Amino acid sequence: MSLDRASQEGEPASSPSFPTLPTPPQVPANRLSGEETINSILDLTDQVASTALFGSIGVGKSFVALAIIHHKRTKVKFGRNRHFMRCDNPQNSPEAFLERLSGVIGIIRTTDIGQIRSYLESSPPLILLLDGVDLILDPLAPEAEDTFTTIEESSRYKHVCLLITSRTYPEISGFHRVEVPNFSESDARNAFYGLCNLGRSPVVDNLIARLDFHPLSIELLAAAVRDNGWDELTLLKVWDELTFPKVWEGDKNGVLNAQYQRSLKDVVGRSFRLPTIRKLGTTAREALEAIATLPCGVEECRLESTFPSITGVEVAVDVLCKFSLLHRRDGFVKIISLFRFYFLATVQERRRRIKSVHWDTANCGAAEASRSFSLHLVSLAG
Repeated sequence: MSLDRASQEGEPASSPSFPTLPTPPQVPANRLSGEETINSILDLTDQVASTALFGSIGVGKSFVALAIIHHKRTKVKFGRNRHFMRCDNPQNSPEAFLERLSGVIGIIRTTDIGQIRSYLESSPPLILLLDGVDLILDPLAPEAEDTFTTIEESSRYKHVCLLITSRTYPEISGFHRVEVPNFSESDARNAFYGLCNLGRSPVVDNLIARLDFHPLSIELLAAAVRDNGWDELTLLKVWDELTFPKVWEGDKNGVLNAQYQRSLKDVVGRSFRLPTIRKLGTTAREALEAIATLPCGVEECRLESTFPSITGVEVAVDVLCKFSLLHRRDGFVKIISLFRFYFLATVQERRRRIKSVHWDTANCGAAEASRSFSLHLVSLAG
């Protein structure tokens, strides 16, 4: 959208009063080792050079991109011609993409690529942020190539600067590629302590390390500490006694509240709708749930021997790493802590349902119980 109206994304600007851009989250200045990253991208946008930011889920790609859009150097360069479009629907058709794009850049909604090209050819210098393009450029998605071509062609105009974010390495010609890195140990700790009121301690430092210094995991845990007013002892007690069913049922001492739960379900749900992941069938969820049970992850060279019952586990892991649901570290395949909580919770929920089905057999009969269990497994796989 043009300048700030997230709730009305994609609507055309029907008057000189433009909507405004979504603002970056309020986090400490040291939120990222990002100052250097931001400055390097600003140098590119000053030259109206299209740039692709890529990195894992929760590493801060959108934060960096929005910081660029709001930066005073960007405002001087592009003025009001700064636009934002969230690409969060993996089932978007090329026509739907064009219609939303036309509205975002401020012309009458259209699916006619010719009209959009005509506008871009004569427009003043503009910058457009496409957030999360990996969700609409899955190579197995029907007609994804048409959307890919539209993005690539739009970046060729010398006065049009495209800024895209993606979990996967974007193979789009003409784009400069900038990887948004994970936290360093010092950045992770600075961010955690900056977001909550805890004093520094080696014990909490160790807990942060157990999050693999992952930015989103650290931010959510720090928010839980701050919002619940935990001291160090309470934090450690909650962490050590963490029981996932309580977390997902909204227990007041849970690390994840309902808002975070919904966010994670949305992320996982969108990922599982991607054609490349859907093609894996039940193997994707089986691999995620299995690796979630191993706090230290699994050696990549031993995937098949560790999980002999999961057919095609190595292929599945490679795909899941590509889309940031898993990650590789020091020869191990690991799952981000937040997703580990999520998938462990689904395992425990399945066990609870199985137990419930067992209890119900006396009343509903074995056939009906078996049917209920089968339907539940189908709902989990979806």
